[in-house]
Amino acid sequence: MKIQILDKSKKKKFIAGIENFGIKKIPELLIRTGKERIRAYSGNFSTDEIWDIWRILPIEGIGLYVGKDSVNRHGVREVRLSLDGLHTWKEQINKDIFVLTKNQEKEWFEGKNVSFTENQKKEFGEEISFVAVKSSDRKDFVGTAKIGDKGETLYGFLPKERRRKGQA
Repeated sequence: MKIQILDKSKKKKFIAGIENFGIKKIPELLIRTGKERIRAYSGNFSTDEIWDIWRILPIEGIGLYVGKDSVNRHGVREVRLSLDGLHTWKEQINKDIFVLTKNQEKEWFEGKNVSFTENQKKEFGEEISFVAVKSSDRKDFVGTAKIGDKGETLYGFLPKERRRKGQA
């Protein structure tokens, strides 16, 4: 698999895609693996050293998977942070934070889509975008989700291995 180390302009474009969270600067080196996966690398290797290693031993993944930069089925560019990306830059994230209620949190961890409360409908409106999702105790990020259905549903991207099994 070919890797692509993002230059300054491509890195700015990625940062512009996640600006809605309040992220302004990413100190790590960003690397694209595959068509849409973005990884952050903060080690001691320079760009040239990474390429030298890749020529000898093709690296499939270097750094931490922090997000996805893709084009959706409607041709619109979307940038979505992974859970690791949220935790990597959590000090910078101060906007577009969706706090789950206890009941919503239960549904979220079962992998279900979450319906908004009336207050959440007022806060987020009909804007369709990605939000950082926090647990009901407001202490930790639990994932990234997309607002849909005219501001009434939260579509989660919780991987299956992180889901709880529903109670019978």
